[in-house]
This record gives sequence, C-alpha cells and structure tokens, in this order.
Amino acid sequence: MDHHTRSPSSARDRARKANAQRLADARARLKKQEDDLVAYFDATRDEDKIEDDLAEKIAKLHRAAQTKLQDARSRRAVALASLKDRGETYSAIASLVDLPVAEATKLIRSIRSAQSPTAGNDLAASESKADTGARGSVTSPDPGRPADSTAGDARRSDRDVA
Repeated sequence: MDHHTRSPSSARDRARKANAQRLADARARLKKQEDDLVAYFDATRDEDKIEDDLAEKIAKLHRAAQTKLQDARSRRAVALASLKDRGETYSAIASLVDLPVAEATKLIRSIRSAQSPTAGNDLAASESKADTGARGSVTSPDPGRPADSTAGDARRSDRDVA
C-alpha cells in the first residue's frame, strides 16, 4: 500500500494522534511548569520565614546583650564610685583603671545620679571634700576653725553631755 492510497480516515487518525500527542506534551510541560513554580514560591516563603526568624533571634540576642552590657557598665560604675567614696580623686581613679579622667568621672556620676535624684547636690559636696582630702588638706565643717579642733569638740561635747 502506497502512501497516497491510504484512506482519509487513517490521515484523520494520524492527525488526531499527533494533535493528542502535542496536547499531552503541552499538558506535561504545563504540569512541570506548575510544579516548578510551586517549588519556587514554597522556597521563597521558606526563605522569608528564615529571614524573619533570624531577625527576631538577632533582636532577642541584641536585647539580652544590651541588658548584660548595662549590668556590666553599672558594676564598673559602682566599683569606681566606691573608690571615690573612699577618698580617691577622679584623676587617681582614672589612672588606676587606665581610663581618661572624663570617662571615669562620667561613670561615677552615672551611678550616683541613678541612685538618687538629689545625688547631684550630694555629689558636689562629697567631691569637693574627697578631692581636698586627697591633696592632704582636710576641711572643717566650720570655716573659722581648723579641722582637728572640730574633731576634738565632738569628743568634748560627748563628755560634756554625759
């Protein structure tokens, strides 16, 4: 049987089969394309979630670190304020801990202002007494009397009262 002698129905069948095959191939391509797009958008969603989780964890770590840093700074300030309360000067404290005087002063003042709202007034008074004491000159509560006579008066007044 020659090519030209086939029936019109066989040509139609071949056309239908070819068309069906093209449609099946197109459907398979569309299905694969849909699967690829689903995979892409799933991965994008996962990526966004991972980035959001990362940002949240970083923020949480940042908050925890800030709390720990603030605690450490506060402990540093308390330690320096204790030195100051025992009569050390700002420059002596700064020298002991290898800090600039301005930074040591700032640390000490930060803890004192945090401890009480009136610490600024008390701070000025204690600073002036402590600084002059460290230079070797002791001040008296009564400006007209030497410091040593004030201490003696306190002992005498205790005996006089008793």
